[in-house]
Amino acid sequence: MLLTGLFLLFAALAVLIFVATGALTGAGRPESPVLRRIAVYSVTSRRPEPLSVTEDTASALGDGPLTRSAVGLMHRVARSGRLDRALDGRLESAGLPLRTAEWMLLHVTATVGTALLFAVVSRGRPAAAVLGLLLGLAVPWGVLMAAQARREAKFLAQLPDTLQLLAGSLAVGYSLPQAMESVVRESHAPIRGEFNRALVETRLGMQAEDALDGIAARTGSRDFSWVVMSIRIQREVGGNLAELLTSVAGTLRERERLRRQVSALAAEGKLSGIILAALPVVFALYLMLARPEYIDPLFSTPLGLGLLGLGAVLLAVGGFWMSKVIRVDV
Repeated sequence: MLLTGLFLLFAALAVLIFVATGALTGAGRPESPVLRRIAVYSVTSRRPEPLSVTEDTASALGDGPLTRSAVGLMHRVARSGRLDRALDGRLESAGLPLRTAEWMLLHVTATVGTALLFAVVSRGRPAAAVLGLLLGLAVPWGVLMAAQARREAKFLAQLPDTLQLLAGSLAVGYSLPQAMESVVRESHAPIRGEFNRALVETRLGMQAEDALDGIAARTGSRDFSWVVMSIRIQREVGGNLAELLTSVAGTLRERERLRRQVSALAAEGKLSGIILAALPVVFALYLMLARPEYIDPLFSTPLGLGLLGLGAVLLAVGGFWMSKVIRVDV
C-alpha cells in the first residue's frame, strides 16, 4: 500500500507540475486580455478572441497563476463532460460563491488528500485508503446538498412575510418592480439576494413575471412557482393583485407552520437514521486506525468481501427505508 500511496502522491505532483507548466507557458502570450478587449475598436476592427476562465475572471480560491491554471483545467473538464450546467444550478441554489470549476477543484483536492491521509495514518492499509477515497467523494457532495436544503428552508420560512410586504406595497399604489425594490430594502438573505437579481433583470428589459420565475427555478421552491403562476393569471384576467398575494401569503404561512410541526415530529426518526447509518462506518474506521488486524480479514478473504458487500447492501436498503418512513410531504 506504500507503493499505492506513493503513486497517488506522484500523480498529484504530476498534475501540479502540469498546471504550473501551463501557467508559465500561458503567461508569455503576445496579446494580453486588455489588448484583445480593445481590438474590436482598432482600425482593423478585428473581433476579440473569447477569453478563457483563467484570463477573464479571478478565481474565488485565489488570484495566483497556479490557482487560475488549475481552475481553467477543471473548467475544460467540466465543459467536456457537460457538468457545468448541472453543478452551476446546484451551487447557485446552495448560495455558494463558487463556479463549477472551483468546486470540482476543491472536490478533487479533498478526495485525493483524504485518501492519502488515511493511507499514511493506517500505515499503508488498502481498506483505509479506499475508505478515505469514498469519504472524500461523499462528504463534499453531502455538504453541498445540506447547504442547498438549508437555503431552501430559509427561503420558504421568509416567503410568507415577503409576500405580505409585496401585497402592502401594491396596496399603496406601487408597481410590481417598485414592490420588488421595497422587498430588497426591507428583507434579509436569501430573499434579498434573489429579489435583487430579479430586480436587475427587470431593469434590463425582462418581464417581472419571468424574473420571478427565475427565482423559483434557482431555489427549487414549488410554493414560489405557485405564487408566480397566480401573478401571471392575475395579469391575464385582471383583479386585485394585493388581495391575491395576501391570500396566498396566508396559505403559505399555514403550510410553513405545518411543515415545521412535521419536521419537529420527525426529528427523532431522522437522528436515529443518521446514527444507525453512520455507526458501522465510524466503527470500521476506528478499527482500521486502532486495531487493523481485527478488520483485515474482512477485506482480504472471499468470505469477508462477501459479508462486506452484503452489509453495504443491507445498509443502503435500511437507509432508504428509514428515509421513506420519516419523510412526509407537506
